[in-house]
Amino acid sequence: MTVRCVEVSSPYRVERVRLLGCGRWLMAVLLLISLPVLSDDVPEPEGYWTGPVNSEVPHTVTGGTVIHTQGLAGLLKAGDTLLIDVSNAPVRPSGLAPEATWLPLPHDSIPGSLWIPGAGQGNVAPDVEQHFTALLAQKSAGNLDQPIVIYCHERCWLSWNAAKRAIRLGYRHVYWLPEGIEGWRTDGFKTEVVQPQEPRGDGIKK
Repeated sequence: MTVRCVEVSSPYRVERVRLLGCGRWLMAVLLLISLPVLSDDVPEPEGYWTGPVNSEVPHTVTGGTVIHTQGLAGLLKAGDTLLIDVSNAPVRPSGLAPEATWLPLPHDSIPGSLWIPGAGQGNVAPDVEQHFTALLAQKSAGNLDQPIVIYCHERCWLSWNAAKRAIRLGYRHVYWLPEGIEGWRTDGFKTEVVQPQEPRGDGIKK
């Protein structure tokens, strides 16, 4: 029996694969390749992305800064950072009987985050856009130099769109976390369950 180690590289991880062979029989083959979160081959759209939400994303966001989990951890230690989660809210299954009870799974976010579902869509509903704008203005106290970190999931355009939206509102220190909550959790950082911040007429949840 022979043991051979093969090293497979990706932009973010290196997986060690052991191929085990015994005589003429190959006993096991295990190959784990991490898909890259960012791609140099994906250009930034001129406006907001309206294609498939879960697909390859660019490696830049013009007017903002790409940040990764370790960098975000350091930024949070400095304090005064506004965290925005724009993951979509769960949707009640269409085939579920009207009288049936439906309990969506708890939503995990980076501690201290505001969860604003819908704010990362390419075409945002007017009330959601007003709500997003009003929340940023309220939480930043109108300070356009307020550091703002926006995220959702890995390989997800929602956070890219929302970061672009914040940049167009005039915020000068917008950070985009492309690895999302999955990258944050994988790197061993804590999460907390949060509730969605939904529009309530005046754009701010009471």
